[in-house]
This record gives sequence, structure tokens and C-alpha cells, in this order.
Amino acid sequence: MSAPDDRSYYQILGLPQGASSQQIREAHRQLARVLHPDRLGQATAAEQALAERRMREVNAAWSTLSDVGRRADYDRSLRAQRTSPSTGPSSGSGPGSSRGAGAGVDDTYRDPQTGRPEEEHDPDAFYAKLRQAELDPDEEPLSEWHFWLLRRGPLVAAVLLGLFLFVATAYAGGSRSTSGTAGEQAVATSAPSRDCVRITSGRTANRVTCGSTNDGHIVTKVALALDCPPKTSYVVIQDEFFCVSTDPSVVGSVAEQTGG
Repeated sequence: MSAPDDRSYYQILGLPQGASSQQIREAHRQLARVLHPDRLGQATAAEQALAERRMREVNAAWSTLSDVGRRADYDRSLRAQRTSPSTGPSSGSGPGSSRGAGAGVDDTYRDPQTGRPEEEHDPDAFYAKLRQAELDPDEEPLSEWHFWLLRRGPLVAAVLLGLFLFVATAYAGGSRSTSGTAGEQAVATSAPSRDCVRITSGRTANRVTCGSTNDGHIVTKVALALDCPPKTSYVVIQDEFFCVSTDPSVVGSVAEQTGG
């Protein structure tokens, strides 16, 4: 009931012999995803054949280890192999063999080149090591930077895009605020300034600035004194009639105030 190349079903899945049912299920699912034909669209014929063979091994391991009764029988067969008199360091077929690994570590994956057992049980790393050992040595492997970029690149791009949109939105809002303030200042600057009067005698007055001592502001200019509106009184400035008021709420147009 051993695997075709003398690796145990646990080794094929990259798991220790005491792995839980959940770990076995996750390992099978991850390896099936790695070995799926859609992931091998650019692979060579040799790589595709290797993946198919690995997939058959993975499925065989899953078929046995996912069944409680079959797994118990398989575990007993592994223990029998370890305790068999014929089992020894010289009977193994290689550094990855369960027989060559020796009792107590047969469920640990061993590096094909160094023969040292690997302590990690990551199925993706397990398959990557197997594939790396059988690929063309002239094939350039991906660097750590390339792996990082493939895994984190989309996230970094999304963060940078969000930061750019935030800055652009803040800048646009600041521009609108500045434009509004400038417009308000322009309106305030262009608003008509009142002229006031200072009576010299009777109804005769002189035009003065409203910031100085005055007797009211000019509301409008009229042809006749009787034409002044309510809340105003007339004064004469250089033989012309102007209506003035001391009430700030009474206003007139610039043309009316200046006689334009």
C-alpha cells in the first residue's frame, strides 16, 4: 500500500504521519489546486506529464487517508515496514524513501539533494521542492522580490491608488474653497461704498466720507426736494438735491448716490 516511488502517502501530501483529518483534507485541496491543468498552461509536455503523475499520487493518498478504516490499515502497514528485519539504512531506494529514511522519520520529507529531513509541512513548499528538483537546471528561478511582487503587488497598487485619490480630492476641495474665498473678497471689494454729507448751514451740505463726522449717508439724488423717499431728508450739494438718511437700513444704488 505504499506509494509508487516508495514515498509514503503522508510524504506525498507533505504531512506528518499524525496529521489530522482536517490537515489531510487541506493538503489534498492545496496540492490539487497547484497541479490543476489550468495552472500548467505554459508548462512543457514533460512538466505536464509530471504534474499528472503527481496528481495521481495525491489522489491515491487522499483516497486512502481520508477513509478511517483504510488509513488505520495503512498505518499498520507502515509500522510493519519499520519493524521488519529487512528494513535498514541500506535497503532504501534514495534519500526520499520511507525505507531509507529510517524508523521514526519516514513520514518526514527529505531534501533530494542533501538527504536532510525538512521540518516544515507546507504542501505548496513540498511540491515546489519536488518540482524544482526535476526541472531543467538552466531554468532561472523566481527571486524573493518576484514572489513578493506577485503576492503583494496588487495590494500595494491599490494603496497607492487610494492615496492618490485622497490627495487629489483634498487638493480639489482646497482649490474650490480658495476660489470661493477669493470670490467673496472680490464681491466685498466691489460693493458700493457710501458717501455721507456734512451740513454746513440750513440745507446746504458738503460731501464727506462716512468714516468722518457726518449728518447721514446719501441715499439718492433727485430733481426736486419733494421727491425724496420716506425716512430721508434733502440737502443741497452744489445746487443739486440729494436725499440723505441716518438709518443704515435705508440704501440706494450707486448711480442714485452719485447722480450717474
